[in-house]
Amino acid sequence: MPMKMKIFTLVLLVVSSNVCSKIAMAQSIVVDAPTLDEVITRMEHEAFNTGKYLTGVIVEHGFDFFEEASYEVMSDGLTVYELEIEAYEAMGLCVYFDDFHIPVGGELFFESPDGAFDVIYSEGPIDASENNAHGRWVSGDIPGSVIKIIYHQPINAVGSARLGIMGVGFFARNVDRGSDDCEVDVMCPEGDSWQCERDAVVKLRITQGGGIYLCSGAMVNNTELDCRQLLLSAFHCADAVEENEWAYFKVQFNYEYLECGGAVSINSHTRTGVLPLSNSDDATNQGFSGSDFLLVEVEDPISATWNPYYAGFDASGETGHSGVGIHHPSGDRKKISTYTNPLISYSLGSAGSHWRVYWEATETNHGVTEGGSSGSPIFSENHQIVGTLSSGLSACTAGGAGNGTGPNQPDFYGKMSYHWDGANPIPSSQHLDNFLDPSGSGQEIIYGSYVGEGDQPCGNFGACSATEMQGMILEEKGWSLSPNPAYDRIQIKMPAGATLSELRIYDALGQLEESITPSVFQQTMMVSVMKLSTGLHYLTVRTPDGTSSTMKLIVE
Repeated sequence: MPMKMKIFTLVLLVVSSNVCSKIAMAQSIVVDAPTLDEVITRMEHEAFNTGKYLTGVIVEHGFDFFEEASYEVMSDGLTVYELEIEAYEAMGLCVYFDDFHIPVGGELFFESPDGAFDVIYSEGPIDASENNAHGRWVSGDIPGSVIKIIYHQPINAVGSARLGIMGVGFFARNVDRGSDDCEVDVMCPEGDSWQCERDAVVKLRITQGGGIYLCSGAMVNNTELDCRQLLLSAFHCADAVEENEWAYFKVQFNYEYLECGGAVSINSHTRTGVLPLSNSDDATNQGFSGSDFLLVEVEDPISATWNPYYAGFDASGETGHSGVGIHHPSGDRKKISTYTNPLISYSLGSAGSHWRVYWEATETNHGVTEGGSSGSPIFSENHQIVGTLSSGLSACTAGGAGNGTGPNQPDFYGKMSYHWDGANPIPSSQHLDNFLDPSGSGQEIIYGSYVGEGDQPCGNFGACSATEMQGMILEEKGWSLSPNPAYDRIQIKMPAGATLSELRIYDALGQLEESITPSVFQQTMMVSVMKLSTGLHYLTVRTPDGTSSTMKLIVE
């Protein structure tokens, strides 16, 4: 059962006699990397024998960035350093630092070379906020076989930078590849009632044993409601991480498209480095013997501007009757999968340790899970985490992820209740309840929350109800829906200069209930809701140019 799981090319330094000092040609380093076929062979071995989603390997190659980089001193005193690193056949690259320090005022950037792609892929600016005591850090991934490192040192920077490079990450998968065709973007109607929970789910890039792996996870609340930066995932994702490798554990927030079926991603944010707290310690040659959980703490402060949400949980053992899984399949932008039948208790590894779930086809498609989805949360209809993904057989097509797989095959989630105080092979002091209920209150069910502002505590801040979210969407999209909640009819009013060409109404699961195409494009439209069931619905309005906006509607 699969888990979801030295050559130098150096250019001589030339200093001009002009006001600005500079190198005549940019420096470059070519690392002695394995072949693409060699890395792919290891990927296939990992997938078959461990179920882990290996995406690349680390090529160790130590040097000091400033000793190898070219530089230019600008007329305002700004010094710009540049260095290109190449690894033949790589589908993407990242850079591992073992001596990392950026002074206040300094800025670090990573880019694809000019002309390598239609657009320049970039990361940065990276500034002093990324500094840490141990001095280890790893960049994001840049597609292609060449990565350009750029560092800006202003004349008024406080101190000097240290950028000691330990090695280069060599990706054997396209770092910008998509997931399979049946997956459903979290920005589609199926995700409209899960916007808070969406903000809790993160993409993970895990370094262990010279390999680079992808998984998913979720920021999780605790009974103290103190916004401690706790992250819940699956143990099999990081069962071989060495002590010095936790510093390279990369957490990516807000990695999702701007709209359903879109091509533009929201500006995501990352934190590098976590502190391990607890895990199920249940790895075996056949997978795991318990519920397969991992709890870590994100090391550096998470900015409130990133809108991080700390998800609630239900560790009572009660089954979810409907709900969703939110995850990053194949490391792709955030997706959502929907279930409408109760979760089934299942013995996987040990008796009663997991939930079995079957995903349903929805209006957009039939979302499933893939490699890279491991560790992601499954939510009940009460919007609480009840499990984390361990393994499964779901796939977009029959046989698409191995024999016995397909869209109607099940996935298996380690139970939150088993993580809590179940029979994992760990001391009772390492059970999850010790960390998510640190005061021993006995609470097994809590709700999620956003971070409060200023000196406000973590709990109960943010808008998660349909009516509260509606106000946020109104402000963002510039159109109105009233009344809401509604009883008999509603009025839809478009922003100035916009007209309505189509209205679609969906139920809470994303199933199309009604489609209305007015004979004449109009800015205001009255619609009867008498035939709709009471409860939550979604309205998608389209304009003649193809733009769409989705809003929640409550029918009473």
